[in-house]
Amino acid sequence: MINQRTMAVPRCSPIPEPRGQPAVLTQQYDSRMGGIGPGNGPESGAIVVTESRPQVGILFGFLILAFAVALARGVAAAQSAAGRVAVVVFCCSLEVAFIAAWIAAIRHPARLEVTEDGIRYVRRNGQESRLPRQWGDELRFVRRRRAPRIWTLGLTIAGTDTAIILGVFSRNAVRQACRARGWRFD
Repeated sequence: MINQRTMAVPRCSPIPEPRGQPAVLTQQYDSRMGGIGPGNGPESGAIVVTESRPQVGILFGFLILAFAVALARGVAAAQSAAGRVAVVVFCCSLEVAFIAAWIAAIRHPARLEVTEDGIRYVRRNGQESRLPRQWGDELRFVRRRRAPRIWTLGLTIAGTDTAIILGVFSRNAVRQACRARGWRFD
C-alpha cells in the first residue's frame, strides 16, 4: 500500500503464514521509481531489493560537499578574475553533474530480484546478470577488485567464479531476501 500523505512505498512487508510457518517477505515495486517497461519488470514471486538510498545519499552528498568546499577555496585563492571564473565554471559544472547523477540514481535504482530459481541483477540501463539455482544454492559475499586500490562487494554461488557486484546494496537486505527464498549462506 502507498501512503497517500507521503507517497512512500513500504520496502518489505511480512505476509501472514499459517501457524508454525515462517513469514515470507515480499517487496512491492513502485513502477514510478525504476524505468520498468515491457520485458524488464520483476519476475512474479520475486523479492525485489533496491540499492540502499542512505548509501547512495552519503556517496553523492560527500562528492557534492567536497566540490562545494573546492569551489569556495578556489574562488578565495584565485589570483585573477579569469581564474575565479574558471574555478566557478569547473566546480559548478561538476556540482550540477553530481546532483543530476544523484537524482538519476534515486529515480532509477538498480535492483536485485531474488526467486527460488535464481537471482537477477538489473542495472539502471536495463542490462542484467543472473546467478541460476542450477549452479548451487549456497551463496557467499566476496570482495572483488575493480581497480588497483578499489574493492567492491559481490555476491556469488559458492564454487563458481561468477559474481554480481553489489555496489551500494545493503548486505543485510540481500541476505534476508535470499534466505526468504531458500538460499543458504556459508
